[in-house]
Amino acid sequence: MNAPDLSLMRMPEAEEEVSVDDLVELSSQAGDVLDKIRDAMLEPYPRKKAPAFTSATLANLCGIDKPRVKYLSGKGDLPVGTSTGAGRAKVFTLEEAITWIKATSKRATRPEGARARVISIANFKGGVTKTTTAVSVAQGLTLLGRKVLLIDCDPQGSSTQLCGYAPETEVTDESTLLPLFYGEQSDARYAIRETYWHNLDLIPARIALSDAEFEVPAKLLSDRKFEFWDILNKGLKPVLQDYDVVIVDTPPALSQLTTNALVAADAILLPCPPEGMDFASSTQFWRLFSEVARRLPNVKDDKRYDFVKVIMTKVKSTELSRVVQGWLHKAYGARVLPILLPESGIQVSAAAMLSTIYDVSKSEVNSSSYARIRQPFDQLTEYLDSQLVRAWTKEMA
Repeated sequence: MNAPDLSLMRMPEAEEEVSVDDLVELSSQAGDVLDKIRDAMLEPYPRKKAPAFTSATLANLCGIDKPRVKYLSGKGDLPVGTSTGAGRAKVFTLEEAITWIKATSKRATRPEGARARVISIANFKGGVTKTTTAVSVAQGLTLLGRKVLLIDCDPQGSSTQLCGYAPETEVTDESTLLPLFYGEQSDARYAIRETYWHNLDLIPARIALSDAEFEVPAKLLSDRKFEFWDILNKGLKPVLQDYDVVIVDTPPALSQLTTNALVAADAILLPCPPEGMDFASSTQFWRLFSEVARRLPNVKDDKRYDFVKVIMTKVKSTELSRVVQGWLHKAYGARVLPILLPESGIQVSAAAMLSTIYDVSKSEVNSSSYARIRQPFDQLTEYLDSQLVRAWTKEMA
């Protein structure tokens, strides 16, 4: 699609008045354009398709060598893949790859009776790659053999988009968290749906989810004892035995939805680019949430998080970036993870295609650039996985 030549465009001499009906028409027009772009990006498939894996990539995911893959394939106990190309090289679907990963993994599994841990990805500022981080770690954890539930708490529905669903055409109000906040449902299982990514389920969002911000205060007016902060926590309890981990993508604001996500969480991960405004916003996040939490019964005294960490995102190789990295370390100390998620054209291109780094094949991009982006995400998921095992061990002690 060619970009318009801005030099040939003239500014309007006078603006016309705009009515609410005009805004409705504008919304419809913009939505139609988005749907057409999305359909074009996903052609020739009706929705997103998970990547396939070569024998070499599969071996790397399993921590074994290629001859071992060939040997185990020959035994017949594991998927053998599909032969492709003139050389008849094998490729494996995502589901087949995860079967291999779980069969060959030496990782500790979730003990019988232990529950999923809930990790909320939160920041009050937009543009910090919160959604990209949430979806990426959800995908990455499945590649470690985990069963993952991703909850989109942001009415913008960006995580829902990245999971292959168009929020305004493929998601109804009844399939979001809205019925839970209305009190029409008490168990979040009603909203869970499968995605194109094996072992990654989703509770989607759409713009109507923002109605929760009005429903909760309205309930408080009629019931002063209404525990508005505990709606999501109670709704999730029945499903926590079905998953290893729940990842929650939150709105970029201290809202009813965000408060619920943070109270329901066992851990908090705050993505923060090392930029001055982002650093300043992060300090407000902790101050505002702690002030709210201190006023919530049974939260101030009883709430304990498995971990609270800051992950630096969109990191640039500039002197200013290094200066702000120093500020973050000074402010948050050991709570800053020693992992840098770099700013990258690959990430930007993937996001434009409604994808993450895990959707992109190494063969589609420069291999060294791909490794530079993929490696820190793998490190982040490895860290989160280690914390899952630690929490389960503590829970079962």
